Amino acid sequence: MRFRSSSHSSDTQRRRLLQRRLIVLHGSLIFCSLIVVARLLELQLLRSDEYRAFAQNQHYGGVVLPARRGDILARNSKTNETSILATNTTLDMLYVDPLVTDDPALIADALADVLLTDALHQQCSTGDPSCPRQLVPFYREAFDSMLRLQRLSTDVVLEPIPLDNLPIDADALPNITEARRQFARDIEERIQEKNVRFVPLLYGAHKQQMQQVSDLGLGGVMVSWETNLIYADPEQVAQDRIPTIARQLSDILDMDVERIQNMLQSRPLRYVPILQQLSPQVSARIRELKAESQKLTAAKRQQAPSREAAQQILDPFRCIALVPEHWRYYPDGSIASHIVGFLNVNQDPQYGIERTFDPQLRGQAGRITAMSDRTGGQIVTGDQTIVDARDGSTIVLTIDRFVQKEVERILTAAVEEYEADSGQVIVMNPQTGEIIAMANAPIFDSNNYGTVYAKEPMFLEESKRREIVVELYHPKDHTFVLRGYVDDVFTASGRLLLSEVKQQALAELEQLYTLKDIVRYYMYVGENSRWEIFPTEREDVWLRYSNKLGVGAYLNRAIQEIYEPGSVFKPITMAIAIDQGELSPWDTYDDNSPVEVDEYTIRNAFHIHYGTVSMVNCLEYSINTCMTHVSGKLGRKLFQKMIERFGFGRISGIELEDELPGTVMPWKQWSNALLATASYGQGISATPLQLITAFAALANGGKLLRPTIIDHTVHSDGTVEYSRTHVVDQVITPETSETMTAMLVSTVTNGYAKQAKVPGYRIAGKTGTSQIAGPGGKYEAGTGSTIASFMGYAPVHDPRFIALVKFDRPRKPGYEHGSATAAP
Repeated sequence: MRFRSSSHSSDTQRRRLLQRRLIVLHGSLIFCSLIVVARLLELQLLRSDEYRAFAQNQHYGGVVLPARRGDILARNSKTNETSILATNTTLDMLYVDPLVTDDPALIADALADVLLTDALHQQCSTGDPSCPRQLVPFYREAFDSMLRLQRLSTDVVLEPIPLDNLPIDADALPNITEARRQFARDIEERIQEKNVRFVPLLYGAHKQQMQQVSDLGLGGVMVSWETNLIYADPEQVAQDRIPTIARQLSDILDMDVERIQNMLQSRPLRYVPILQQLSPQVSARIRELKAESQKLTAAKRQQAPSREAAQQILDPFRCIALVPEHWRYYPDGSIASHIVGFLNVNQDPQYGIERTFDPQLRGQAGRITAMSDRTGGQIVTGDQTIVDARDGSTIVLTIDRFVQKEVERILTAAVEEYEADSGQVIVMNPQTGEIIAMANAPIFDSNNYGTVYAKEPMFLEESKRREIVVELYHPKDHTFVLRGYVDDVFTASGRLLLSEVKQQALAELEQLYTLKDIVRYYMYVGENSRWEIFPTEREDVWLRYSNKLGVGAYLNRAIQEIYEPGSVFKPITMAIAIDQGELSPWDTYDDNSPVEVDEYTIRNAFHIHYGTVSMVNCLEYSINTCMTHVSGKLGRKLFQKMIERFGFGRISGIELEDELPGTVMPWKQWSNALLATASYGQGISATPLQLITAFAALANGGKLLRPTIIDHTVHSDGTVEYSRTHVVDQVITPETSETMTAMLVSTVTNGYAKQAKVPGYRIAGKTGTSQIAGPGGKYEAGTGSTIASFMGYAPVHDPRFIALVKFDRPRKPGYEHGSATAAP
């Protein structure tokens, strides 16, 4: 009985176990079915369009038809003939495939002899910036100013040494034979590797990242502490451990695991670029070299004893390839470069017309689409579509190339002569608003835009080095950390003078970075004027940008920088008062003393007072106290309203990006002092373009025009779209315009603007010298603390051009004022 009972119990347990298994199996099947249904719903309903497109992309192959980028042209203001400012050119790039390179030394010697021409050798020997970067190391004497400085002894302190004053030692330069030998050995070293041996994983790595990678001890993954670089040699990486290594590196590098895996994969090296932008003559010689090698190889194959032996004879130059590359070319790279802009090495538009009108210039790429089989081959059917490329439009500017070139030449020389930081000139047709010239100095070359980074050495004695100011921003989010003297940051005693918050911030940053690598150094040469400087291996020698501005040279300061215009604004104030009937040219003012306004004292230039003067005299002698009388007649509300009507405080609408609007405060926020100082252009800010546009209304009968730099656009279909003169406002009457012209002629004839007189012409104009407002609104004093300018138009009976000339911080003694610099 016990046995039967045990058997019955065992059967019951088995049935229960079977039922449980069936329930689990049934549940699993239901769960799997739900997953399949959900996946089908996702594929067929939620993501049907995406997968349909994916399938079509696999089923249809295509060829992209590139569009030609449109040209940028200048227009002669007299003949309407055009000249090219920007166009396209196709130049070859030469590369070598190391995998099929049989004799690296042979290839390297042959290429060096052809590529390094006599002309290129001459360019590189003189330090020409057009020397290809691949060749610069062989001509270090010509490009390394510190190397040349070692032979120069000087006691000058804080005096930059122009590169022209650092003579190149011809004996230290290689002759062309030696240069070719060095170039050949460099090529040989680069093409003898058959596999990829260097893969950068992270540039600019911080200390913790580099230490974490070092601690992992991963074979083939290395750290360069000197350059803050984490990199890999795939040939040293254990290929079977790549997934594990990628997971270990992912969080440290903040990089996707799959991407790291791809970077670590061992792979053949099939592409080593040797030189870009080959001249047509050099490209032709390379093709001849390859053709000669092919003929020689064919002849050897014919002489081979057997077919098998012939197949073993390979063309040694088959590893060389020429690839045509499309480049933007600027026939005269420096002319109107601030207007035109440039395309960088990645062919991305930077600045100017190139960036503003990129969609129109770029055009639309076309495409040939056809069905393809599973191997990627095209299936010739009727289901083939061709979308033609639409070339970019050609933009014709109002800029007169010949005027622009001459203005740039004169301006560049003047900026150097007056020791100014920079300068701008705008020439406009006051009847149409067309910009005839818009020049900036220092200039840059759109073909060699990297030259703005050129530096020159300067000596600093110990006392001057202690005056170096450092600024520190967090490398990750660019938030401001501190500004202080160099000793405050890099000495223990200096750190104690900092607040605890700043000391803590520095300590935290030092855990991640080397401070000397992330701070920026400045030497102040005025109250608020400074140069960015760079340390060298020598404590007493620092580097400074040769153009003083560095990358700031790219800015078109005619529209991208605001300033307080100073006395050139006085005619605007006078025109408003006369047009409103508050004054006439012959009304008088008694100028006997400074004017006290609130807590401020307003004085005339040179502290001169002129007694009883007319409004004509007020402009002739640029009398500040008289102008406070004029603005007082107008009052805050009317004066501010009319200033805005003249275009101040808003962008002009010219066809260029990043134009600044300037600043005109609401009239309710005007103090008595601002009402007084605004009359002579202090306390309001504007761009040079805003100022010349407003001044043009005095010349053209009172019309405020929208300035334009585009004459017309020629579209790819041949249609032409012309720009039109746009009147924004009638700000003063034609009668007031005539009156102001007469007063400004008297200013040039009898006043401080006499230097602007041109024999045989009657010119209307006004000089200006404005102080530069520093932090907190306090005006600077001393050398380099002014902006000198002049505005004038001619011929006065029917003005055809108006010009603004402006110099920023002229430092030459006696040339701080507009009458001495800008007017001539």
